[in-house]
Amino acid sequence: MYELDDTIVAISSPGAGQRAIVRISGSETINICERIFSSPIPKDRNGIFSGHIAVDQELQVDATLYLFLSPHSYTGDDIAEIHIHTNAAITEALMGNLLSAGGQIRMAGPGEFTARAYLNGKMDLTQAEAVNEVVVSSNKFQLAASEKLLAGRLGETTSKIRSDLIDCLCLIEAGIDFSSEDIEFITRPEAAERLTHINNELEGLLLGSVRYEEVVDLPAVGIAGAPNAGKSSLLNKLLGQERSIVSETHKTTRDVLTGMLTLAHCKCVLFDCAGLITESHEILDELAQQAAIEALRNSSVVVFCVDIAKSNWNEDISIRTLIKPESLIPIATKSDLLSEKLVAKKLGDLHEVFGVEFLPISVKTGSGIELLQETIDRTIVDLMVGAGSSGQVSEHISTVALTTRHKHAITEAIENVREAISELKGGNDEVAAMMLRAAHQGLFDIESATGGAERTDEQILERIFGRFCIGK
Repeated sequence: MYELDDTIVAISSPGAGQRAIVRISGSETINICERIFSSPIPKDRNGIFSGHIAVDQELQVDATLYLFLSPHSYTGDDIAEIHIHTNAAITEALMGNLLSAGGQIRMAGPGEFTARAYLNGKMDLTQAEAVNEVVVSSNKFQLAASEKLLAGRLGETTSKIRSDLIDCLCLIEAGIDFSSEDIEFITRPEAAERLTHINNELEGLLLGSVRYEEVVDLPAVGIAGAPNAGKSSLLNKLLGQERSIVSETHKTTRDVLTGMLTLAHCKCVLFDCAGLITESHEILDELAQQAAIEALRNSSVVVFCVDIAKSNWNEDISIRTLIKPESLIPIATKSDLLSEKLVAKKLGDLHEVFGVEFLPISVKTGSGIELLQETIDRTIVDLMVGAGSSGQVSEHISTVALTTRHKHAITEAIENVREAISELKGGNDEVAAMMLRAAHQGLFDIESATGGAERTDEQILERIFGRFCIGK
């Protein structure tokens, strides 16, 4: 499928744009670059070099050459990237010049650079898949999930579960090997208990596209405001549980507290943090402020709480300047403390002071809570599918970090572990061991397409890398 000895080339930058990037990888990389690059190229070090590239026999253009030598490169082979500011016609002419070097170089296939990175051990299969997910991501939430996958978190998790499986399998097989001796390495009930725990981990990972990864992958919604503005009470009300301590005493909340909020069309991570203050005189207050501002800065949506019953909002005006979210939902808390007529007047005053409409909320009576949930839901959907699309909720909204292939492998592993538990209870240790080996292999295949006999399954690789674009 892939000839690792070949030197390959492709345009790795988007079609539109003034800067083109031509990527070369393979053993002939430096020789080919020397043929077209005007400046000397050191063969013993990585570096960035400026000069001129020969587009053809008559035309040269300014270029920057980025050189990454084996094995410290993306693919594990020598890599060169030629960056030029030019148009598509000149880029195509340069490609023609490079490919004219006889059998020294050929056009790369879809995903072949990343395939080499995988085959040369620079990344596991889940990370290779993540490269394509990063490239095709259409919004920042998909991108964030892809980046988590690229960071190798799924591989780390499955690796731990595989290690636990091997530990249990070794004990079972040791018992089989020494069945004639008066030695018991692990009892069947103990083995079944271990495997039940492993099964639960796998089930959690399968839901893990939701339960395991979603806390780090889903959009974050922060609750911000002055101390005692009702933030903790609001968090508890929205989550339906006492997640945050509620007290009339100022500065009760110091840490960033989070919970999962399920809305009509999406899920999000809802968090409450220390009340923001314009001046801090204690080190704990200062640290709490830094944590709060950092968390709010990284959130997608901020629910800005202002106590409607206050006599003035000077503190809140200062606090509003500290937070600059992508999307802000202003709410007026503690509206139950005032009459309807006074609430209406105060809402008008808030609009005049802050220049935005505030949604009146009462955690005590529940007034406005449902409308707030709908507003958060609509705001997140707008961010995910594009502004102005709130009326057309996409069926494909997903921040799941597991691909279909991952889910299939994990499902099969769960079935094999369950069968192993059943066989252990029936006294069939040999069959249980066989099922555990199958479960281990299935999880191993998530990270690698290399089987027990160290052969590469080309069908798997073709399915995965065939979805890539050329140059990646």
